Amino acid sequence: MSIFRILLDSNVYLRLANNFHPLLYKSFGEKNYTLYLIAEFQKEFNKSPRLKNKFGWVNQPEYVENRKHQLRTLKKQKEQIKLTYSYLWAQNISEGFGASRVDVKALAYGSVLDAPVVTDDSDMTELAEPFGIEVWGLLDLLKIMYKAKRIKKNEIKALIGYLEYNEFPRRKRRGINRKVLIAPRGGELNPRPPEAD
Repeated sequence: MSIFRILLDSNVYLRLANNFHPLLYKSFGEKNYTLYLIAEFQKEFNKSPRLKNKFGWVNQPEYVENRKHQLRTLKKQKEQIKLTYSYLWAQNISEGFGASRVDVKALAYGSVLDAPVVTDDSDMTELAEPFGIEVWGLLDLLKIMYKAKRIKKNEIKALIGYLEYNEFPRRKRRGINRKVLIAPRGGELNPRPPEAD
């Protein structure tokens, strides 16, 4: 049975995993969509006292166990990921983007494995574009999950409520438009889930 791999950036994982547990490695939909987080996430998370304080649930046993299901890559793919990462990281620095190392690595995985990377980070999206890396927004993923009956309408509303309470006010103070946060590229924020087919 073939699967359709989808990679999550750090922020998307932190927004979704506590609400839709178990999030990773559980196939859904006709295409067997399967969500993954790269292994490097754990190292980045453990280095950040701010993240550990805000998202204490991440290191609870059931979430650690869920993250043990990793992407399998061949030796040649690992070499390609390393090379792609070096080009992406150089571009990230030269363009003044603020993408973290682990998120740039996720883009490298997406490029080599031909898998979309879910992010609402505008720097990651801009970094991915010239390299032809497919990027989805959080709403793109939620729409797929909803249509596949992986999540329910009330769960989407709860997530939107969480984001509005926890993230939108902070981003507004920084002058960041909330549409950028969870709308698909070029799309409008729509707190209502898409209609089922």
